[in-house]
Amino acid sequence: MLESGDLLLICYRRLFSNDENRFFLGTVDDYQAGIVKITGHSFLRDSVTGQMAEKSDLATKILSISSGTLIVYQLPATLALHNLRFEQKMMKLTLLDDQGFALDLTEKTYRQN
Repeated sequence: MLESGDLLLICYRRLFSNDENRFFLGTVDDYQAGIVKITGHSFLRDSVTGQMAEKSDLATKILSISSGTLIVYQLPATLALHNLRFEQKMMKLTLLDDQGFALDLTEKTYRQN
């Protein structure tokens, strides 16, 4: 299913109402039976600014993508990971680049009356 070199966005499922959004963006090193080894960067919501902040350290993680606690997006192979960024406007969170790619990561639909 997944192959070495595939680009993934891993979203940690929020289990409690006060959990902050956490993401891992990286490249698959290996995949076997629901377990992925992936190298990339973590992104966390900055509690002061409310914006997504990238952790500077490159990390390799081994994750069970069949655990039910992760949402996994396979990104197009044409994307350059270093050009991707998170943008938050109002209550909408989007992963995008400057070439027209956009992935809406908003968890809830908010109505404006």
